[in-house]
Amino acid sequence: MKVGGKTGGVGTTPGVTGGKPTGGVQSAGTSAPATVQGDALSVSSSAHFMAVAQAELARIPDIRMDKVEALKAKIESDDYNPDSEAVAEGLVREHTPPSGAGEVR
Repeated sequence: MKVGGKTGGVGTTPGVTGGKPTGGVQSAGTSAPATVQGDALSVSSSAHFMAVAQAELARIPDIRMDKVEALKAKIESDDYNPDSEAVAEGLVREHTPPSGAGEVR
């Protein structure tokens, strides 16, 4: 297969003139100083705070093994007697929407 016409290189756009940036490389024989321009990133103080907070939270384990082991020991020694009314109230409170949440005005 023969391909004719003007050859374009990888990364070129037809109809656009000018070469690729040289990235600060000078041609031999030029005396102009090389300038390098790079990408810049600006992060707000809120975004920085969130990143630091997420990193700290990632260090905290999801399961607190000291609490688990203490409860296991109480259960095994028949010393664990939770208040059934308090458990029921907690379940109802957890699964009941706050008052006024379902009201339409």
